[in-house]
Amino acid sequence: MNRYKVSYYAHHFGTGHLRHAQKVAASELFDLQVTSTGPRKDTLLNGTLEYVELSPDVGSAAPPAKVSSDSYLHFAPTGDLIQQRFAELNRAWKEFNPDVVMVDVSVEVALFARLSGYPVAFRRMPGNRRDQAHQMAYSLADALFAYFPSDLEDPRHMEIFGHKSHYLSVAQPSENSSSADPTKLNPAQKSRVVVQTSLASSIRLYHVACAAAKSPEWDWEVVGAVEADGTPLPANLILHGVLSDPIPIMHSADLIISSAGHNAVVAAASCHRPVLLVPEDRPFEEQHTFARNLNTSANIKMLDTWESPVNWSEVLEQAALSVPEGLAKALFVKPADFTAKLHKLIHVCALGTRVR
Repeated sequence: MNRYKVSYYAHHFGTGHLRHAQKVAASELFDLQVTSTGPRKDTLLNGTLEYVELSPDVGSAAPPAKVSSDSYLHFAPTGDLIQQRFAELNRAWKEFNPDVVMVDVSVEVALFARLSGYPVAFRRMPGNRRDQAHQMAYSLADALFAYFPSDLEDPRHMEIFGHKSHYLSVAQPSENSSSADPTKLNPAQKSRVVVQTSLASSIRLYHVACAAAKSPEWDWEVVGAVEADGTPLPANLILHGVLSDPIPIMHSADLIISSAGHNAVVAAASCHRPVLLVPEDRPFEEQHTFARNLNTSANIKMLDTWESPVNWSEVLEQAALSVPEGLAKALFVKPADFTAKLHKLIHVCALGTRVR
């Protein structure tokens, strides 16, 4: 296979974009450059790659400027900071000379890379992305890539951009030794539900506490952040906070309730337990769209919000009966298949051709 040079732009919000960059690095298919804000995070990026630390595009004292929804750009400040950032990007690309720039994810960086003369592979994410900025990025990109399978895609997107969209899915994680039978890990105790939240969670403690109080026959545990609001904890609710590795706790649950952020869903799927998705509010309805698509395509159980008026005992009981492997089957492919799809994406993008 051809050894391509790939520059991967990883947006700095959260850890997900850097985790995807690490998966590209782990494939060992390419000479890889990763560009992102701030110093290299060794816990997220390891192996042989070139990391370029970009200056932030806003000052610590100034909130990001807002751009109207009908703009061709999502975030377009002016001034020294943004000028310095794009100068650093341009210099990094010129020195590295990539065959393809993968953008995960920024409309402005994709536009800048394309105008700078580089083939661009732009990440397609779930949600209502029919605004002008996203549509422009999809149009100018030489290829689009998504970390989900094509059967979770919006048919309207396929009609317009399906010819250049590549659906990489998620490489099946290696088996974890903590994936033992949860009945052996938790003998003769009440059923356990583990709630996994997203980074910068929008879930209020009040709503989780109410759900736990209304289902006293279940023990509730939360891994991740919740919005503290002074609500007293019922006796059957434990808050673990943000953990470096929540997977062992999730593996031993009778049911996982997860937000519908990409990495949260992948983590839940890797546990091979029944899953109930409760999406959090995000721009472009990202989590709600992903949860609905998984519900429609793979029958993954979901609630619209934590505020939905439901009988929690009944919801938990029914969700716990769902197929434990359902989410994994909906998302995962063999690592070799992921690698082959990734190489095809870069090959097609570098040659300026289209998927047939």
